[in-house]
Amino acid sequence: MSRVCFSFLSLLLALLAGCVAAPITGRSQLMLVSESQETALGEEAYRHILRDSVLSNNSEALRIVRKVGERIARAANKSDYKWEFKVINDPEMINAFAVPGGKVAVYTGIFPVARDEAGLAVVLGHEVAHALARHAGERMSQSMLVQLGGVGLSAALGSNPQLANQVLQAYGLGAGLGIILPFSRSQESEADRIGLVLMAKAGYDPRASLEVWERMEKKESGRERGAPPEYLSTHPGYETRTQQLRSWIPEAMKYYQPEEQRVEFLPSSDILDSPVAKAERELLKRIRAINQQAEDPRGERAVVEAIGYSLRMQPSIAYQERQQLKMGYGQYAALRALSSMGRSPLRRVVTDYERGVSWSEVAQANGTRLTELLSWMGELRRTAAVFYGQLRSTPQSPGYRTR
Repeated sequence: MSRVCFSFLSLLLALLAGCVAAPITGRSQLMLVSESQETALGEEAYRHILRDSVLSNNSEALRIVRKVGERIARAANKSDYKWEFKVINDPEMINAFAVPGGKVAVYTGIFPVARDEAGLAVVLGHEVAHALARHAGERMSQSMLVQLGGVGLSAALGSNPQLANQVLQAYGLGAGLGIILPFSRSQESEADRIGLVLMAKAGYDPRASLEVWERMEKKESGRERGAPPEYLSTHPGYETRTQQLRSWIPEAMKYYQPEEQRVEFLPSSDILDSPVAKAERELLKRIRAINQQAEDPRGERAVVEAIGYSLRMQPSIAYQERQQLKMGYGQYAALRALSSMGRSPLRRVVTDYERGVSWSEVAQANGTRLTELLSWMGELRRTAAVFYGQLRSTPQSPGYRTR
């Protein structure tokens, strides 16, 4: 069998073996990863995001999110999902997400857009729909197929380098625009449609979706300039989305049974945004800034030297400890500083952090204050900037390596 036939036969077998149907819409999907693999990856990402976020402990916000979320979960009818609902305190982030397996997080920045239970049901229905339709697994499968297709074409055209180069260039453009992005827009539209049915089954009027996306459009247009055109966006344009919603609402209304209940409104940002939450968000910004600086060799060396200087320790020890802990330099520096400031050994502080304890609680358990750590991280950034400036003036300054 020729390499051309073998390559395309491999692609065909992959397609035939991995075809499934999306719920409600019945759309055929390519699925080359198992649901258990998708769930494991999703839960790993969920834990990572929560660990580096400021979780809200506002009882009213948590109660309403869980109330609406649990009703959407019952409508989803996924008995194998282990549902969990969290609120992330970030008024600048207008977002929410759900991962396969039932882990859901809502950012407080979307509260003004959602406003009430029905609005939140629009958001959660849409996000849970992504998980139910296995859109993450589909995206991974598309990526796998694109890579496989590229390898197959490369092998098939290997005997004609000039032709191969021309075809692969065209294939690369198709992989970027003709396959991946349009499918993503299709997934977003599909999540809208499935989400309408979920919220209707949960007892929320699907017509509320029109008001929510109108508020979303106003919010986004007010803060973004030069947004990409629809054909390069992963979301449908507002007009397209509105037209689609209007066409799907009659389908969803078949499942809607109005209930006599008091409409509950989400808490305002002023109530949610405590001084502690603001301090934790500022700390996370400084942690990310340190991580970003350490991405290039000179920046990494500057950060390591700054940590050593600030904590009066050998830079090589800081370098080795950070590698062993397998975390970013920003997280390591903050945890090492807490240990040095307080009464707990580094391992205890790291264990608290890895359990998902908030930065303010880690500091308190260690006998220190979050404000002290915040000040120290600010000074570390300034020290690292000084070292970086010195390294830039040194020709061919190497990155940091243990001696």
